[in-house]
Amino acid sequence: MMERTLRAVFKKSGVKRAHAHKFRHTLATELLGQGATCEDVADILGNSPAIIRKHYAKWSAARQARIDSLMEAVHSGTSWAHRELVPVSHRKIN
Repeated sequence: MMERTLRAVFKKSGVKRAHAHKFRHTLATELLGQGATCEDVADILGNSPAIIRKHYAKWSAARQARIDSLMEAVHSGTSWAHRELVPVSHRKIN
């Protein structure tokens, strides 16, 4: 049933050679680009973090921008917490 439904959706979408695996890769890449960890994506896709790193954690513009932000934060003395750059002077100390 699910296969038939997906086939109908893919046909209607107009995406050439569409199949569930293609969208799985897109989801993984988008999640990583948004800042999800390999562990997060592994939980979502039902894989191990090693598999995610091997197959999905390739270069992308979004992921590179996030990595650049991380490196800039380290260089400028700010902390990259909760996906936002937080100046060291504003961090709470527990």
